[in-house]
Amino acid sequence: MSDSTCCKPETRAMAASFVGVVGSFLLIGALAWLVVGQKPPAVDAALATSRKATREKLEREAAAELVKFAVDPNKENLARLSVDRAMEVLVAEWGEGSEAGRAKLLERLESSKAVQSFE
Repeated sequence: MSDSTCCKPETRAMAASFVGVVGSFLLIGALAWLVVGQKPPAVDAALATSRKATREKLEREAAAELVKFAVDPNKENLARLSVDRAMEVLVAEWGEGSEAGRAKLLERLESSKAVQSFE
């Protein structure tokens, strides 16, 4: 049995720790490089065209709904106004002063809460 040692046990422990730390950094770096280096799957051209057409159709329909006026037949006293017209109505209602507009708002609230009596 040979009793020759080149380093103290503390030095060996320090060297082993250093090699372990450097090795783990290299391992994590290699895994990160593999993940980042992957190319995303190619998008099917037909599917991309279909998605674009669907999005454009929905945007056209949404833009048309913003300028449309409609009365809801299922609900009484409910109408949909265009955004421009709704702003005009709001300014006309609240333009007189906040007290008059608030009174009208409270009046509409109370009338919507009224329960009909069937006696």
